[in-house]
Amino acid sequence: MSLATPSARAPPFIVALSGCASAGKSTTMRLLQTVLAPAFTLQQDDFNKDFAALPVRPNGLLDADAVDSTDIPRFKSAVLHATRTGEMLPGFASWQDPEQVALERAIAVGRVSDRKRQAAKAALDAARRGREVAIIEGWLLYQDEEIRRMADVKLFLRTSKAAAKYRRMTRPGYGDPETKDFWRTEEYFEECVWENYVENSKGWFVGGDVEGEPDEELCKREGLAMRPSLDMSVEETFEWAVEVICEALGARAG
Repeated sequence: MSLATPSARAPPFIVALSGCASAGKSTTMRLLQTVLAPAFTLQQDDFNKDFAALPVRPNGLLDADAVDSTDIPRFKSAVLHATRTGEMLPGFASWQDPEQVALERAIAVGRVSDRKRQAAKAALDAARRGREVAIIEGWLLYQDEEIRRMADVKLFLRTSKAAAKYRRMTRPGYGDPETKDFWRTEEYFEECVWENYVENSKGWFVGGDVEGEPDEELCKREGLAMRPSLDMSVEETFEWAVEVICEALGARAG
């Protein structure tokens, strides 16, 4: 799939979305897609290792939410390849069901008014000045320094444990017949989703408390934009993301 003519294109401005699994990243990404028309979108989910290669927790649970459950080197190669050539990595194919993607986008769009999405698009169009924008999304992206350097904007969707757990248990179409829905159980959430998030994200927070205050000095130094509060609404999160992106695009243009 060709994205643009390599010889005529400047590197796209890359927006990264990360945070705990079930923090609202996919919803925010779908909304941003409607107002950015990104040159490409790459999701960490599409680079998950084969089911049989997933790491196993000491209690026997297969862990699809660990850092090493994803082929991160291939994910980085795909981002770099798309950025430099305007094409997807040879052999890449998303495993995601187009009908499910369309459903997710429709649900997301229904949670933000047309007026606010139109205003967001107008603000982003003015800020980007014709520059291409791309989106990368995943649950533990910022553990990798190279990925942090790739991104022009790094959005971190922090969340409370209660909210993430509720989203995990109620999200439609989240199961997989092969996995027998094991990753939507309370045990899986507690011992895989939340434990991985705490272990790999605590460094961004004061005292390692992922439900507490962000380490503002560290976040500023690394260019990480933390969602202002733990559990903002979909609309509030979307508006915040658009504002951060517009500011960063304006700073780059200046």
